[in-house]
Amino acid sequence: MKNLKICTAIRNKTIEDEIIQIIENSGWIHSNVNMDDVVNEHRSINQVFIIEDNYSQILNLVEFHNSCYLNFIPTVVLSAVDSKCKDWVKGVKFPEKYFHCGLMNFRMIAPQMIETMSALAEAHKSLVVKRYREAATATFKKSALDFRSFLDEVLTMSLDILYAERGSIMLLNEKGNLVVEAATKKEIVGIEIPPCNENVAWTVVNTMKPIFVENIDDDPRFKKSGSGYAKDYFMSIPIFLNKKIAGVFNLSDKMVSLLFDNNDYEKANELLNVLEPYLYINKLTKYLRSLKNI
Repeated sequence: MKNLKICTAIRNKTIEDEIIQIIENSGWIHSNVNMDDVVNEHRSINQVFIIEDNYSQILNLVEFHNSCYLNFIPTVVLSAVDSKCKDWVKGVKFPEKYFHCGLMNFRMIAPQMIETMSALAEAHKSLVVKRYREAATATFKKSALDFRSFLDEVLTMSLDILYAERGSIMLLNEKGNLVVEAATKKEIVGIEIPPCNENVAWTVVNTMKPIFVENIDDDPRFKKSGSGYAKDYFMSIPIFLNKKIAGVFNLSDKMVSLLFDNNDYEKANELLNVLEPYLYINKLTKYLRSLKNI
């Protein structure tokens, strides 16, 4: 676990210097806790936080994000003997995300505890994808649920995991048009979009590559088509089926950072890999129906 960033907030300079030395000797990266570490960077790189209990504002900020099941910010809380922080740890929503330790004792177990907390966070990431897969399977098995409703529920789960407020799933139909099959903006579901070089989704289809847009008003590649984005930055990525382009997954209005990046792209692809078998089943089902109509 050398690719690990340790973020510290420790008032005791002597102990902080000693812990920084342990971090550097282990080949890890050290940083003083900052806002971006807490609200965003923990999603893209392995991090462990070491915070002295008298930094209550930092701990409360960490807990604000840790109270979401999908987040896992592993945090070691250092305290003095007379600290009341044990009561604070007992009162958090997911106490397994915290390890409470005496300020003086932590030095003896620092490397082992850091590695354990990092391993817990990695295991949690795998668990999130596993539960996503299970939820997708359970949703698909609902006999009364049509495929468009299935995609709508999957989209909602995906946005939660990817920290996006809005999004859509567009699939190519037999006429070669993109169809909005699921969207947070319900009124656009069912709309067909014929090939258009100035359309973001069609650019993704044609290039089979993701697109990250910082400001569509200033991007010469596209025209802003009144899509109603609350924010101008978004990400559109290709959906593949048997290595062939099958549609586009759009994400916008990110909740915790200014822009979408390759880390979001990789996570979205993990979810699309889970989704691919269901897309294939739906395609075969449509084909069988067409045979019956011949």
